[in-house]
Amino acid sequence: MTHSVSHNLILEINGPDLTVTTVKKDGTVVNLQFYPLIDRPMLENLLVEMPLIYSDVDLLIRKKDFILIPEDHYKTGLEDLFLLSYNLPAEDEICLDKTENGIGIVYASDHSLMDALKDKFPRIKVRNEVTLVLSKLFKEINFKQSRILISINDGHLIIYAINDGKLELCNPYLTRSSDDIFYFVMLAIEQLHFLPAETELVILGEPKDRKEIFDLFKNYVREINIWLEEYQLDEDVNNDILIKHSFALQIMACE
Repeated sequence: MTHSVSHNLILEINGPDLTVTTVKKDGTVVNLQFYPLIDRPMLENLLVEMPLIYSDVDLLIRKKDFILIPEDHYKTGLEDLFLLSYNLPAEDEICLDKTENGIGIVYASDHSLMDALKDKFPRIKVRNEVTLVLSKLFKEINFKQSRILISINDGHLIIYAINDGKLELCNPYLTRSSDDIFYFVMLAIEQLHFLPAETELVILGEPKDRKEIFDLFKNYVREINIWLEEYQLDEDVNNDILIKHSFALQIMACE
């Protein structure tokens, strides 16, 4: 790997997998590499090949349990709050991302992988995908209109619901099929008392089962749209599916 100070490095840990993305200062993605089932020895071997200095180094955490907390809870026992909803695996530690909108995202991350990354890149910036998506929504979405936004990630679904100027829901769900996705989305619409005929469904990133998802929802919501960021790809990048499916990675590549 020869990229360095003229490039940004984005490392996405998505459950057990790692995606390494290199972005030029002009925003062009010049390299995408996928490493399945990453562990610390594999990560350390990979890090040895990387330059010490990039313009920026960012770590994106996906497919990890999270909770939202208000700003006045930032100094309380975060682990205790997290444990009210989830178990904390022995290999994980608690992290907190703070948004500009008074919402904190408390989430788990693998401390062994984090330590290896911080040893290599002491100034690495760590963010959860929910942090990035919420910041994007607060900046660019009209919250007056009823919208359900979903991120689909290999058996892991996140539903964001907004209406009447407020974030009504931001929750993760485990799914096994598109039917499960349909069930959880329609359940959210019912429980939040949204009117399906007035609700827009927005899919964040390109879903793998696009036609199946559209066919399931087309008669139940007002409209269905896909939100993709306008990232640029170098002509030599041929595995762009890695970024196409990850809306959060698209956001980071376009920053």
